[in-house]
Amino acid sequence: MSHQNYGLISIDTGYFASQNSPSDASFRIHTIQSGVTYCPDFTMNLNAVIAGGTRMVDLTTKWEFDVLAEKMDEMISSSKQLDNGIDFSIVLHYKGFEQPGVVLETGSADKNNPFLSTDVLMVNFSPNFENLENQVPCEFVIIIDCSGSMMGSRMEKAKETLLLILKSLPVNCKFTIIRFGSRFSSLFLESSKYDENSLKVAMQLQKNLQADMGGTEILKPLENVFKNRLSGCHSRQIFLLTDGAVYNVPELVQLVRKQKNTRVFTFGMGDGCSTELIRDVAKAGNGKATFVKDSDRLQSKVMSVLKASIQSEITDVTLTWSLPTGCTAINVPENVPAIFDGEMFILYCIISGNVEESLFGKSSVVLTGHAGDKTLDYKMNFVLGSKKQTDADNLYPIHRLAAKASLTEMEISNVKESLMVSLSTTTNITCKYTAFVGVDKHSKGIVAKGFSVKKQTEKGDYMAYLAKNLAMRKKPTERFYGVEERTQTSTSDTCLSSVMMQLIEIQAFDGSWQLTDNFSKILGNTMEQLRRESPVADIDIWATALAVAFLRKNFLEQREEWEMVEEKALKWLSTKTNDGKDVLQEASKILS
Repeated sequence: MSHQNYGLISIDTGYFASQNSPSDASFRIHTIQSGVTYCPDFTMNLNAVIAGGTRMVDLTTKWEFDVLAEKMDEMISSSKQLDNGIDFSIVLHYKGFEQPGVVLETGSADKNNPFLSTDVLMVNFSPNFENLENQVPCEFVIIIDCSGSMMGSRMEKAKETLLLILKSLPVNCKFTIIRFGSRFSSLFLESSKYDENSLKVAMQLQKNLQADMGGTEILKPLENVFKNRLSGCHSRQIFLLTDGAVYNVPELVQLVRKQKNTRVFTFGMGDGCSTELIRDVAKAGNGKATFVKDSDRLQSKVMSVLKASIQSEITDVTLTWSLPTGCTAINVPENVPAIFDGEMFILYCIISGNVEESLFGKSSVVLTGHAGDKTLDYKMNFVLGSKKQTDADNLYPIHRLAAKASLTEMEISNVKESLMVSLSTTTNITCKYTAFVGVDKHSKGIVAKGFSVKKQTEKGDYMAYLAKNLAMRKKPTERFYGVEERTQTSTSDTCLSSVMMQLIEIQAFDGSWQLTDNFSKILGNTMEQLRRESPVADIDIWATALAVAFLRKNFLEQREEWEMVEEKALKWLSTKTNDGKDVLQEASKILS
């Protein structure tokens, strides 16, 4: 779903009067205080044209559209006069885009540009692998920035997030917590089994967590994690929460890339967080990068990633293409990313060889990979055909998206600078060796003073590099490049409901609750009253059912945050004998 907000803004009086004075004498500007103006007669007309839009809901402060994938060639339009001082939203509900889709963008006629003159496929699909094991044994390492800049609301969010993580961990896992700043401190010498005792120790640390460890140094804590070997069949899941920046990102990336059976999920908090740090470490660590504004909810974002981290990943991914005769497919990125069951996946494919329009027709790609010791495959059929031309097509957007994906992979893999510059300059997509600069159109000199341009002494041939790699291609490794997500969700309450947190805090490590005075007060009843209403002899079963029903009734908007807490409770309940009673239904009746 996409959500856009619109509103009227104030206008600076001086600028308006000197350059944009209206001819309509009824338009008035009133100054209400120094530097602040408002326009009582100002109105705004909003016109919207939605490709694929259907079923519009027209409200005073909001439009809602369903956007259907199969109707993208059709348009729906609407207009509205916005009232002064009222925010207005446009909400788009996307439907059908999870289905496999392929777009072919034909290359340019300029043969001097070897990349843009090729044909490029963009493939997106969401595989649904059946009989895939839902959870794998994991070792969870939670690394939290406790430097001085985390003081205040960021640390409070981190504390609440840590509480949710601790209560949501599966019972068959190991875990530890590392705090870092200028120095670091680990809760356990090595990851400990998740049980009642280790959870109690961790909860004590969570309550006392403070931003009191100086600056930001991430390398040492990561080295400390990786010096401990994984045990048995556990995979290591690292959650790194930070709001800072470091000088040695390349060193961190190389360290993370060397690790086996490890994923690193990064969370950048606030506007000052290093994009390079969060993005590159997650990509090198087979994980996912999430950027969270100060006004966003860190808790829900971390819990969403935690849920995905305990699922089996599909690694050793290969793609087998069935294309028209004479065409060869080159994947971009070259090493196909690992995939999570049901997660949207986008891949680009450079087609070597001309795709004649007469050859357009049914084609297919078969994805093969491994989840643990299982071999899985998924076939996607599609019709290879050229999309309708638009004004944007002359800019070759799909080619440039493919170039961006390739440059990202090349940067992580330390490919030669000349090859990256070759691709970057032919597609106008920047990389770490290139940048856009202002140039005087007459003198051809650089406008910015003190800026030097490095002359390229070695010429790179990106297409030759691709062809060579295609000929020497070996089986892909388990390494893949993570997905970057920038969150721009609407802001809810800045603090999680204290009642909800109190209830989650007293949950046992196995997912159950006990009927205590504190539990009863949270639910707004007395212990005697709740005990009298119990339909089963085992009071812990009744308390757990009441807790689940209470969360469902009162905190539905925060469901993403307590969903794994609920799953643990339901698993615990499924192991108990309920005297033939539906305790959840009975608990809902009591709380209704």
